[in-house]
Amino acid sequence: MAPLYRLVVFLCLLSPVFVWADQPVIPVPSGNQTLVLDHDLWFVQDTAHRLTIDQVVRPEMAATFQPSSSPIPNFGYSSGNQFSHPVWVRFRLKNTTNQIQALFCEIDFWAFDDLQLFITDGQKVVYTSPVYGWKTPVTQKMVYHRNYWFPFTLPAGMEVTCYVRSFKSRGVQVVPITIRPQGGLDTFILGDYAFWGGIFAVFLFVIAISFFFYLTTFDRIYAKYILCVIGLAGYFFINDGFLYQFYFDSQFRMPNRNIYFVFPLLLFFFQLLFVRSFLSLEKTPSRLWHRVATVALVGGVFCLTSLLVEWITYVPPLVELMVMRLFIVFYWLPMPLIWAFIVINLIRRYRVQEAWLYLVAVSPFYTLNFLVILCNLKLFPTYAFLESYENFALAALFEVMVLTFGLAYRYKLIRDHNERLSEERTQQQRLAFEAHVQGLQLRNESFQEKERIARDLHDNVGAQLSFIVNSLQQIARQAEKQPVANTRPLSSQLRSVVDYTREAIKMLRDTIWAIHQESFTLEEFEERINHYVSRYFQQLDPLQITIHTEGELTQPLTSVQALNMFRIMQEALHNVVKHAQATEVTVLLLAKPDGSFQLSVSDNGNGLAWNQDESLDNHYGLQNMKKRAEELGGQFRIYSDRGTVVEVAV
Repeated sequence: MAPLYRLVVFLCLLSPVFVWADQPVIPVPSGNQTLVLDHDLWFVQDTAHRLTIDQVVRPEMAATFQPSSSPIPNFGYSSGNQFSHPVWVRFRLKNTTNQIQALFCEIDFWAFDDLQLFITDGQKVVYTSPVYGWKTPVTQKMVYHRNYWFPFTLPAGMEVTCYVRSFKSRGVQVVPITIRPQGGLDTFILGDYAFWGGIFAVFLFVIAISFFFYLTTFDRIYAKYILCVIGLAGYFFINDGFLYQFYFDSQFRMPNRNIYFVFPLLLFFFQLLFVRSFLSLEKTPSRLWHRVATVALVGGVFCLTSLLVEWITYVPPLVELMVMRLFIVFYWLPMPLIWAFIVINLIRRYRVQEAWLYLVAVSPFYTLNFLVILCNLKLFPTYAFLESYENFALAALFEVMVLTFGLAYRYKLIRDHNERLSEERTQQQRLAFEAHVQGLQLRNESFQEKERIARDLHDNVGAQLSFIVNSLQQIARQAEKQPVANTRPLSSQLRSVVDYTREAIKMLRDTIWAIHQESFTLEEFEERINHYVSRYFQQLDPLQITIHTEGELTQPLTSVQALNMFRIMQEALHNVVKHAQATEVTVLLLAKPDGSFQLSVSDNGNGLAWNQDESLDNHYGLQNMKKRAEELGGQFRIYSDRGTVVEVAV
């Protein structure tokens, strides 16, 4: 019993040693070596927002510090001043060398509201930095850089205790601390800019290539992919503080640092928009997921709107908390939906190749983001590799390169398909050209046939009609010589037959003239009218016929147009001779600039006893002229103007 009692007493005496054990001291390496403080960091939360450095260094307060459960201190999400607290992070350093070391304490994050460094030697505060935050212009910081840099010196063999007071009212509060030698600052900054310059150059190159693919295919998948790459570039430009460093004033265009949520938000929703097309489920039995994705995109609009609401109205803390929680849900909703699209396409065998390609491409980047979510929810330790955006950039670069090669292969398939279509179109055009040539051959054969018909009409029908005329004339002369009393009426009838036959011959010749030619210029049409007038009206001494032409045809008259116009002109001249008792007739051929053509026949006679409103039923000649004009799609007019004017406009 005595040994057991002594053991219990010993453990009771020893327990305070474990409880109040001092925080380990971190040795600072010599030379230009960098020290990432991912262990042995202790912290305390200032729930009252009142702690000062003098209070923190007191022994009773120092005992309240507790080790960070995560290698990199991560205090999770906060939604506003009512639900966030300043955090004091403590670490101990010792210069184990025999030389003074000039160092920087770098806080590899930029979005704090307040950030300040204190250094004590165990007895008093030996260094107090200015208070920095996201509202501090970069030009007012000790180092022109997006991160926070606090210079200090550490004498040989000296041990110090450092306190970092950080406060962030909204978002995730992570405090990554790195100790860097001041001599290696320029090398680090140049390497940092070179790394990110290369990343953004690749993004820009991919955007240019994708834009070329879009212009040559007009496939909207490339336009959506451009949005994804722009979202990635904006994600790193904002999250790693480049917007804060180079466009300081722009961060105030939205309330309470909300502009820094815009591109990370757009990134996930642009990628969901891309996946809805690249791994489309719209026309599959799993189309419900497509609709869920549509709802998520509408939620993205809600998120963007919520980032602006504080400009419009005051938001109570409780409402702000609720909106923040809802914002987080919609903010991360695209990620599980994207994985759902991948899994469904693989299981249901919809777009297997595209799903595997996208899975390989996005797995590193999405895995890192998923682990960060677990870290921010304090379900997984925040290791240094999860805090560094360089690792996220390399994962994003891998994603972009894999997807770009995949989309380039898609472009090749589209181009090959278009080339096949082009070859098919060329083949169709060649066949159409051959058909056109055959049509021209048939047309030429038709012309030859028309010429043969015209020749046959002239040689056969014309000769027969001429024979009839000669025979009837001879019969008429013989009948006149007969001593029969009724031969004169017979002679008159026979002469009428001769007149009709001559008229038929004239019409036959005109028809042959129209059939013989496919089209007529204004000069050719005028020449035919002159030939007709000189042949059939030159014996009418009191009647003078004048032909005028004005303008120039934009398109030649077709044979149908010429023949119908010619017939109308014939009928009009016939009416003048028969009814008008005129001494002058003018035939006007007018070609207008708009492509229309007008024929008018006007005389100075007494005209016809007919007006425009009168019916044409009892005027066969006028009715025939009007019908011919309508067949041409033109208008027919006849009116009195110091005689009679007949007009046809086509």
